[in-house]
Amino acid sequence: MTGAGSAAVAYALEDSYGGPLVDSDGDGTVEWYQPGMNITVGDLTIEQALERSRQPDDPTPSGSREGNFEGAMSVSFSLTDTNWHDLVFADGGTALPNSPMAAPSSTWYCAVDMPDGTTETRTPTGAVVQDATISYEQGSDVTVELTLLFGDEPNDITAPGTIQKPSDEDVFSWHGATFQVDALNQPLMQSATLSLSGLARFRRGQDRHPFDAVVDAIEPSFSTDATFTERDQLALAVDNSRDGPVGKVPATFSLENGQGTTIEYSLTDCQPTSYSWSDLVAPDSDLSEPIDYHVADVEEV
Repeated sequence: MTGAGSAAVAYALEDSYGGPLVDSDGDGTVEWYQPGMNITVGDLTIEQALERSRQPDDPTPSGSREGNFEGAMSVSFSLTDTNWHDLVFADGGTALPNSPMAAPSSTWYCAVDMPDGTTETRTPTGAVVQDATISYEQGSDVTVELTLLFGDEPNDITAPGTIQKPSDEDVFSWHGATFQVDALNQPLMQSATLSLSGLARFRRGQDRHPFDAVVDAIEPSFSTDATFTERDQLALAVDNSRDGPVGKVPATFSLENGQGTTIEYSLTDCQPTSYSWSDLVAPDSDLSEPIDYHVADVEEV
């Protein structure tokens, strides 16, 4: 069995899909990054897409043939920096693409130390982020979850010499978050999630492994749940759209950690697709308004 302190998780950017790893500072070594603190890795899975072969006179299969290779993994962590933006924002690591382009790709190093002193590793390559979420919850660290697909898992990846790791002081917590919708502050935000789905897809040819990866039909969205204090959001979602189009407003999602480092996301054309009142009659709770917004664009500013 394995336990706490027995694993390592890191990624390095690829110069091209499945290609050489990036040496961004030109010192002759690849930069490997731990994505954050409090890391959790979901299922690290591969699918061989086997198809059975059968003879007409035998009820048991003769064997199976390989189909497309595809791997998947999910990684969640407490937010500590913006290095992982290079995996998500295809336009320079700060913005979503507004034209067709290659999706950013990476190689991952996942290792576990066994009780007998050996180390077992897995190294997904050609990994692209399909979905990303940034989540705030009152009283907790801000968390990020990445859902990745990968196109290969070779056994010749060299273990990182050094992994750039964040410290506890880098973690972004709830008390450094501010929210504005249509320039109006939301001081009693209970939870909020910025979601980016459909970020990347594979292109395939005459090989079991993907040829490359490109940006997909991206669907940004923003979900909030704040204590009801004024009717501006109610007016946007209900009153102002009864006889016309649903209004579009800007929003900002700003974060600051204990060291004064800030991260701010600018959200363009937020339109409420659903609006609710929750706990309208509840003696021990405040009235809250869960809202789901469609978003046209997201950029780090």
